[in-house]
Amino acid sequence: MLRNLLKSRLLSQMKIKLKLILPSFICLLSLITSVFVSTASADIYMYTDKSGNKFFSERKENKNYKLLLRSDSNRAPPSFKNWKAKSYTNIAIPRNKTLQRKYHPIIVNAANKHQLDPAFLHAVITAESAYQRKAISSAGAQGLMQLMPETAKRFGVNDPFDPTQSIFAGALYLKTLLKEFRSKDLALAAYNAGEGAVRRYKRQIPPYPETQKYVSKVLTFYQYYKHNL
Repeated sequence: MLRNLLKSRLLSQMKIKLKLILPSFICLLSLITSVFVSTASADIYMYTDKSGNKFFSERKENKNYKLLLRSDSNRAPPSFKNWKAKSYTNIAIPRNKTLQRKYHPIIVNAANKHQLDPAFLHAVITAESAYQRKAISSAGAQGLMQLMPETAKRFGVNDPFDPTQSIFAGALYLKTLLKEFRSKDLALAAYNAGEGAVRRYKRQIPPYPETQKYVSKVLTFYQYYKHNL
């Protein structure tokens, strides 16, 4: 009888502890889930109506929406340490728009100053750093626009991790490339592979898989942002 009484008390104490611990565990699980969702990246679907108007979505809204761009991992990269070494098939539109909204005014100012479309700058930043201002590549590119140290110096940047300096310098660099190569695809190829590479291949996109994927991705992002900013 004593054994049964002790057993009953022990079970009662365990239930009380479980009631106290379980809500905290659920809150923690919810927090982890929300963080994961906020850092996830999105596929892009597109629908073109009979008038030629394009509509974009991060999900298949109905049967008329066709997959335009898939994020292979559909997850933000865990680290930017080797960002440039990663396959550009992993780049995707971040679902969390907090950083996009934070830097949007700077992007608009830089775009206006250098006669660029803000959507184009957003597309480049998405591909280069996913709005992570402290991003560093294995090749040494830094900041939101992933400027190499010599390029940053060329355009007057003394702090590559300062969002304003990075965005304005990157915008000026893109303007310079667009002026020379006269097309967005070649300017992007030069931004990724270097101006010399585009010149060597007779002003065509170099046959580097990474560069070709990069150009395709950025131009797709550009079309998306033109309708979704």
